[in-house]
Amino acid sequence: MTRERIHPLAILTALLLSAAGPAPQRPTVAVAPVLLHNLSANADTREDSAAIIQLTEQARARLAGCGYPVTPGSAPSVTADHPGSSYLWEHSDVVAEWGAAQHADWVLLSRLDRIGPWIAEWEVQVVSVKLQRAVDTRVVELKGLGRDTTLTAHMSSRGAAWLIDQTTQSIAHANADTAAAGRPCHA
Repeated sequence: MTRERIHPLAILTALLLSAAGPAPQRPTVAVAPVLLHNLSANADTREDSAAIIQLTEQARARLAGCGYPVTPGSAPSVTADHPGSSYLWEHSDVVAEWGAAQHADWVLLSRLDRIGPWIAEWEVQVVSVKLQRAVDTRVVELKGLGRDTTLTAHMSSRGAAWLIDQTTQSIAHANADTAAAGRPCHA
């Protein structure tokens, strides 16, 4: 008869994993469609419209890829009921109510601040559904957005990576999560 021997390191690893318990449940996040906030002297363009759709999709995909439950994009949009770039920005209670209807814990409300023909800022408010207020605002500069489809795709992807990393840090901080599990997305 042969007897299998269990390595002491395997036993120690199993004990540590069982003591740690299951991985913490990440909060559900709703991503509102990006609003266009045209601060430039130029008229809104098709490229701006395409960019805001791409930014919204990139943010949702990045969150989901980092293990956050994301509400479906097919839900009725809060931005359709309240068009314009300022109303929702100043009424985070309305945004929180919309998030609650989507069964979300957090809402990312963002706008693309078009500053000129080749420069924009993507600004995101992190809204707590429970507190019914914005807990943080993060911004990333996007140069070259709308100038070239390849560049726009790259800037959308990199901008989403940075912003989602920053917003998940804001959510973790607001939840008093000091563990590394609160920041699974690194830009």
